[in-house]
Amino acid sequence: MGIYQRICYKTEDLFVKLLTKNQDNVLVKEKVQTYRSSKEAVKEQKRMKRKHAAEERQQQLEAQKAKEKQEVENLLKSIVIDSYPTYEFNEVRNNKAFFQSLIRNVFEPDERGLTFLFCEFDKSSKKEIKGYLIATNKRVWFVDKSLSFQQKFRYQTIRDIKWFNDGMLEKGLYMQYGVKRLEFDEIFDKEQMIRVANKILANI
Repeated sequence: MGIYQRICYKTEDLFVKLLTKNQDNVLVKEKVQTYRSSKEAVKEQKRMKRKHAAEERQQQLEAQKAKEKQEVENLLKSIVIDSYPTYEFNEVRNNKAFFQSLIRNVFEPDERGLTFLFCEFDKSSKKEIKGYLIATNKRVWFVDKSLSFQQKFRYQTIRDIKWFNDGMLEKGLYMQYGVKRLEFDEIFDKEQMIRVANKILANI
């Protein structure tokens, strides 16, 4: 019992003593104790109910997180072959519909992803497209989030790929595709950029 509760009980005792001075003192004390015990039992019951409800909500939240993680990992099995970094997990988790459509509508039946990167494709001086640069076991894709723009690049035609600084925070990739130099910029994760570049270089 806390200090505040003890003070409340002492104050109650004074009032009870004044109001019941002509009654049996022992009987009055028993009634007061019974009332207080009943009141404490109700409070404890409510506290336990709140505790169980909070525990149940936490269990449901953890179960939902585990289910979501499993869904993302199942998608990742078709998008990346080896172990995946946090970047890829978060991208798939936040864009599940896109990656599901990518597997269903863009990849060939025997095509599997290796890694990917969100960036901007500078298709021309007047046309820049945001989307994913995706390395697979067959080719390299650039696909925008709506899947309305899709361009594929044959490994046999890629001559080289290099990364560069694009301002203070951004990075970029140059892909030498035959006689053309293609540019992909607005890249903010350097480690993922290097991972994608290395996967492409390993396949050309």
